[in-house]
Order: sequence, then structure tokens, then C-alpha cells
Amino acid sequence: MGQLRELSYDAEDCIEIFMQNLDNQDSYGTMWKAFHGLITLWKRHSIADEIAVLKQRAEEIHSRSKRFEFNMTSPSTSTSTTNAMSIDPRLPALFEEADRLVGVEASKDEIVKWLTQDIKKWKVISVAGSGGLGKTTLANLVYKEIKSLFDCTAFVSVSQNPDTNKILKDILLQVLETSSHASADQRKLKQTIKSKLGLGPIQDLTLICMIREFLKNCRYLILIDDIWSKDAWEAMKYAFPENDYTSGIMITTRINDVAKHCCFPQEKYAYFMKPLTSVDSKRLFFKKLFFSEEECSQDLKEVAGEILKKCDGLPLAIINIASLLATKAASRQEWKRVLESFSSPLNQDYEVDVVKRAISVSYYDLPHHLKICLLYLSVYPEDHIIDIEQLIWRWIAEGFIIGQHGQNLDEVGERYFNELVNRNMIQLVEADITGRGISCRVHDIMLEILISLSSEENFVTIVNSKKLTSSTSKTRRLSLQGNCEENQAWLGIGNFSHARSLNVFGDCMQLPPLKGLQTLRVLDLLDHSYSREDNGHIENIVSLLQLRYLYVCRQITKVPREIQKLQLLQTLDLSRTYVTELPATIVQLKQLVRLFVPGEVKFPSGIGTMRALQELWALNCRSNSVNIVVELGNLVKLKKLAIVWDFNEESLENYKKSFVSSLSKLVGSSLECLSISSSMPCRQTDWLLNSWCPPPRNLNYLNMGDWFSIKIDRLIPSFSSLVFLSIKVVHMVGREYLQPLKELPVLVHLILQVGCPSSEELFYPVKVYTKAFTISNDGFESLKRFDFIMPIIYDPIRTNHMGWHVEIQTRLCGPLMFEEGAVRKLQLLKIECPGGYMLSLEGVGSDLGIHHIKSLQHLEVSLLCSGMWACEVDPVEAAIRNAATLIPNHPKLEIKRIGEEDKKQNVEVGENIFERIARGRTKEHKLIPKQVRRWSFN
Repeated sequence: MGQLRELSYDAEDCIEIFMQNLDNQDSYGTMWKAFHGLITLWKRHSIADEIAVLKQRAEEIHSRSKRFEFNMTSPSTSTSTTNAMSIDPRLPALFEEADRLVGVEASKDEIVKWLTQDIKKWKVISVAGSGGLGKTTLANLVYKEIKSLFDCTAFVSVSQNPDTNKILKDILLQVLETSSHASADQRKLKQTIKSKLGLGPIQDLTLICMIREFLKNCRYLILIDDIWSKDAWEAMKYAFPENDYTSGIMITTRINDVAKHCCFPQEKYAYFMKPLTSVDSKRLFFKKLFFSEEECSQDLKEVAGEILKKCDGLPLAIINIASLLATKAASRQEWKRVLESFSSPLNQDYEVDVVKRAISVSYYDLPHHLKICLLYLSVYPEDHIIDIEQLIWRWIAEGFIIGQHGQNLDEVGERYFNELVNRNMIQLVEADITGRGISCRVHDIMLEILISLSSEENFVTIVNSKKLTSSTSKTRRLSLQGNCEENQAWLGIGNFSHARSLNVFGDCMQLPPLKGLQTLRVLDLLDHSYSREDNGHIENIVSLLQLRYLYVCRQITKVPREIQKLQLLQTLDLSRTYVTELPATIVQLKQLVRLFVPGEVKFPSGIGTMRALQELWALNCRSNSVNIVVELGNLVKLKKLAIVWDFNEESLENYKKSFVSSLSKLVGSSLECLSISSSMPCRQTDWLLNSWCPPPRNLNYLNMGDWFSIKIDRLIPSFSSLVFLSIKVVHMVGREYLQPLKELPVLVHLILQVGCPSSEELFYPVKVYTKAFTISNDGFESLKRFDFIMPIIYDPIRTNHMGWHVEIQTRLCGPLMFEEGAVRKLQLLKIECPGGYMLSLEGVGSDLGIHHIKSLQHLEVSLLCSGMWACEVDPVEAAIRNAATLIPNHPKLEIKRIGEEDKKQNVEVGENIFERIARGRTKEHKLIPKQVRRWSFN
């Protein structure tokens, strides 16, 4: 089989190179064609000789297979089809319920108690167990439940070959991102750290010092997943100061000694997981297949018992085999066949071997097109978060996706991906509210199996600082992971010229030569640590004539002029480069489907001739001429478009007419996703939505950015296909203000931001709306997620002694209020607003009618507490918590206080926020944070 596989690779390479050498002569004259025929004559002879050799190899393999009577068919015949149009809708709810069914609730409660019970003790909790027991699942449940209690949090994975520098940097970035501190000192420190991070590589010791400095006065929670050695823990543990704020660290590991070594202050804080009991195993198994055991017939229950005995209480094995059976007919014969293919486990590494055998059964049951797509995931490092859309387009570039009957390749690829998720071969990390996947990962045990299979089949060659996986002299796909220079062996890999994919992950400084890679289809240099010479190095890309997918970043500042040579290129991603202008020759890429560039890039004339473009992200109108905006309307196949609209009022008129005309053409044809952003205040943009003619037919995603003030009552009602809408409004007034949005029949996700008035309007007194803004029980029939955002206003004139603009707690609309029976399908509600917004005039906290949302599953509230006293925030939080307890679904609740330093301050309870402001009274020493704040309510 290996020889046949190599033969198929070589035959395909031979055909592609032959077609490449022929070139397209249609546009040349007779004399040029004759001359070209002469100069390529030797190439034709060379190709003919190679074909003869390939034919001889094929005959030898055929005669050998006859002589030994090899069975060339697949080891198992799959009954699966590619009709899985979407991810199984049971999956998100299933995993959450499954966690409860397998008895993790008690384990979770115990670990939560360890992390929160002692007020002033720093702890390290270890969760240990073999692969497939659910360590990460348990730790993640704990992390999600209690992270809102901490000032900052981080979740990182270490893996078997840790990149300590990257891990430390990830921790630092996450604690900065999740920090709820808003004091001047914290802001200054965050700015200092971020500026240092942007200067280039930082030594481990420096990162440790930066993390310690930031965390020393914080209550923090850090989850470090999959530690394999004591050394890995020792290399990073000094980044976490032992402060007196009940901070905690959780680690997961497969090795008991490592668990005991890491836990602190006592060994009792090491939690050792055990396999599921037979009862829990059955409940998990039948939940996956039938929702309950009662729905399973008696003859299948007998076979199920034998299968569960093989799984030996390991959740990953149970879920994987149940996922496989879910694709089969519910018959005793089919289940028996799966049982027979589940070989007896070996004695060595018993638990892991059980899981591997269970996964292998599922892998060999896949049809060929899914096997090859799954095998491709072995190019990614352990614990890598994979962008699903990028993965699908890589599959397309490699030729794994075959469209039929006019099907779009990306849609077929999405079906392939969804079937792998439904079979639990891939873990979904993030999905949107409609259930469509955004990112995914591969379980480490699954990855071990895929790497082993890839090595056997010479599918991928993996190089990192510890190992090199390769089985033949010809490298078909190359994955460079981490500091490869430490393992110079990869430089000796025989023949790079046959590589079809080159992927770089981590700080790999050295690349193989790009020249001569005649069959390269995918080049992903996202994580390559470029040097100053890389602009010259990147010029060699134009010799990769078979290239279909190109992703570069970091120090690249220009695109090669001869980019037009890459006539097969489908994806060009320059979004993370420093490129400021595209060469004129780029418009000759007639097969380019996806183009991603930084927000300030200047486009060349002729962009409108790139008729194959389906995604363009992003075009800055200010950086380009009016002619470019006009040409935009010729890209009638565009499905996704991002526009940056950075204009002031004076120059706006010069572009309005052209912009509206182009958008009208696009929304009347194929446009599905439109994002319009601006870094400048841009008011009175209602002309844009109301000028589109014809109305949008396919538009389902519309993001109008943070700075566009839209009057909702002027939204045209023909936006009937919108699934996602993000807009910003000023002063929501009147019960029917949202009526146009309520009538959108398929709107699933709404982000509504109440905008700040422009700086020239911010003179005092600022009007305060006290009448409730009610969402009634009619409309929003499909809404599942609602984000309501009201920021704190910054006084454009007043500053405090630190030089910061003074913040104002005010109401730009009346209090949001949900009527009984409103938003009947809402699952996720996120509210971010000043704490004062949720206080009545009497200082009583309001729950905004949240208890009326019976379908709610997740509630996130971020209270902006700057300038408020602690006793004023407490009734708001209490009201929200009380309301959540009245909801039948008992939604997951997260409340964050942002900008609060001291939750225990004591102040006069007798006077409320409104009384204090009415008298113009401030108490600087009791405000949170300790800065002068200005209040203005009328």
C-alpha cells in the first residue's frame, strides 16, 4: 500500500508539473506559440520519460499485488454519507448534561471548595488521571464556574513539548485582557506591559517579572492544562506571586508524581480521577445515543454491555464509540460488527490503549474523503486552536474537497467538518449562537494516533525541538513546530521538492528554501519569526506556481511584483503584515477567492476585474480613490466584505454616491456578510441603509461598528434575512423604538450599543432618562442572543489630577426592562453598563425584568463601577442574582465589577447616588477607583 500511495503522489505531481510547463498559450500569436513549443520540447521529452517510469512502477505493483493476493479495498465499509449538513444540535447541551451524568458534580464541588474556602491562602490544585478520563473537562468546569470571582484569569495548555516563552506570554496577555482593574496605576502598568510586548521577543525571566508585577495585588485564577514534567512546572511557577488574596492555580497532568509535586500547600490538594462506574458509563453511553436508556431495545442493551466493558469506564472511549454507533443502523448486527473490530486491550498503558483502540475503530470506519481530511489535522501542534474556516480552505487547496452538481467547495468542506465533529473526532472549541463552528482542536490522544498514521503513510513530516517524524526520503507535507533549530536533523530531510504543504508554528527562525518547491499548494508562515531579510526571502514565493493558499505575517512590508505568476492562488492572507500597498499585478490573479489585508492598504486600479473574489477584508475608503470604491461594485460574487469608513464630515460627500452605488450592486447579488467600521465618530449614517436599491436579498450578517449612530426607526424593513446585527444608537426613546428590529423574522443575535453623544454635545447638564425602555412580548421571535452595551461617558473637558478624562455615570436611555413573555427563545444575555444605570432614583437595584426570560441559559452582567461606592453596587448585584434564581432553567450567571478596587468600603447608607449628585457632593477618598469623578444627573 505504501508503494501504491507514493506512486499516486508522484503521478499527480507529474501531471501538475506538465500542465504548469505547458502554460496557457491562447493569448499569444502563432510565432510565439511555435517558439514556445521549441524551447519546451526538452521538457516534454522529460515528462514523457517520467510517465514511462511511472507506468513501469504501476505494472510492478499490480503484478506484485496479484502474486501475493493483496486486498486493495478499505478494511471496513462505512455506511456513512456526507449528508450531515450541520453540527448535531444536541452536542452543546449534551456535553453539559453528560458532565452531570458521569458524576463530576461532586468532584467539581470539592475542587471549588479547595480554591475558595480559605480567605487569605494561595493554593495550587492538581487534577491527575490518564488520558481520556476527563481531567481537562473537570478543570474547565471549575474554571468557568468560579472565574467571575477573580480579578483576572488565564487558561493555557502546556503539552508534552512545552514552549515556555509562548506559555508565559499567553498567560500575561490573558491576565491583562481579563483584568477588571481600572485604577490609574493599573492602567499605566497595562500600557507599559503592552508596549514592551510589541517591541519583539522577550526573555522568559522578563516575562516572569512582568507577570509577577501585575498579579501581586490581584486575586487571580490560572488554569495550566496538561503538564508532563516537574521541570515544566518549575520553569513557570515563579511567575505566580503567593499573595494574600485567595488566588489559585489549577494544573492537570497524567502523571501522579507531577501532581503531588505541584500541589501546594499540602498534598491533599492533588485530586486523582477515577474511571466511571458501570452505572455512570451506561448513562453517558445511552445519553449520547438515545437521550435515555429506556429508548434502547433489549437486544442492543446486551451488546452495549459488552462494548462498555471494552471501554472500561473511560469517558473519551465511551463518547467516541457512541458517536460511531450513532452513524450506524440501530441493529444488533451493526453493533456486533463494531464490537468485533474493537480489539482486546494490551496490558501496557492499559487505559490509554483502550481509548486509542476505540478511536482507531472510529477512524477506520470513516469514508476515504473524511479520513484524509482528519489526517491533515496532524500538521497542527498539540493543543493548537484551529480556525475552522482556514482549515476548510486548506482542505480545498490540497484537493481534498470534491464538489458535485454545482456545489460550493467551502459548503462541502463545512459538511465534511461537521460530520467529523458529530463523530467526536474533532472537538468544537467555539461556535456562534446558530451552532456554526468557529474554532476547534484535536484531543491529544487523537493527535497521537493521527501523527502515527501520518508517519506510516508519509502524509506529514513533523519537526520540532524534540523529534522528527518521517518515513521516506520524499517529504509530502512539512510541519515545523517550535525551535526547530535545536534539532538540526530536519535540515537533512531528503527531498523537499515534492512538498505540498509547508506550515510553521512557534518561533521557527529557519525555513527550507522556497525555490524549487514545484508542487507546494499550502504555505502558512503565520508564526514564522521573520528577520529583516525576509522581504527578499518572500520574493521566492512567486516561483511556487502550484500555490493555492498563502498566509504570511509579521515583518513583511511588501508584496512581490510578480505575484501574478501564482495563477492558482485562492487564498491570500496579508492581514497581519505591515503591507501598505498592493502591486498592480495582483489584479491578474483571476482565481483568487479570498483576500485579507491590513486596514490601511492602498488597492491598485483594476480591482473590479477580480471577479472570482468572494471575501475581501478590509478596504479602507480613505486610503483609496473614488475609482476603487466604484470598482468595488463589479465584484458581484462577493459574499463577505469589510469596509473601513474613516471620513470626517467635510470629505464624506465625495464618496457617498459611489459607495452607495457599489453596495447596492453587491447586496442585490451575493453579499451575505458586511462589516463597516470606523476609528472616527461618523454620525448621521442613516443615508447608507436607506439608499440601498434593490434591497438586500442574501445579507445575513451586518456589523455597523462602534461609531455609527443609527436611527432604528429608519431601518428599511426589507432586511428580512438578517441573522446577526450589531448597531449603535443614540438615546433610545419610546416603547416602539425597536419595532423595526422586532419584525426581523430570522434575527438570532443582536448587539445593541447605546452611543455616547459627540463631544460638542457633551455640555452639562446631561439629560438622564428615567422612564423604563421596555421590550414587549411581541417580536424577536428567533432571537437567541442579546448584547446590550452602554459605556461610561468621558468628559471631553474635565480631567482629574492624574490627567485622565473624568468619567460620568449617566443614562442615555431609560432602564431596559423585559416584559413577561418577551424574547421567548433567548438563551444568552450579556449586559455591560454603568452600575448607576441599574439603580432606581431611590437607590434600589433593578433586575431589568430578567426573571421574565424563561428560556435564558447564560447571563453575563458587567457593571462599570468607576466613581461608585461599594454599597451602591451591592443592591444591583443582589437584584440580578435574585432574578436569576427565579428563572426555571437556572442559567449560568457571571457578574463582573469593572473598575472597583475596594468592595468592603463603608459609607453612609442614608444617602443615595442621586441625592449626592444633586448637591454636587464628592468624596474622593471613598470613590472607586481613587480618582476625582464628575457626576451630572438631572
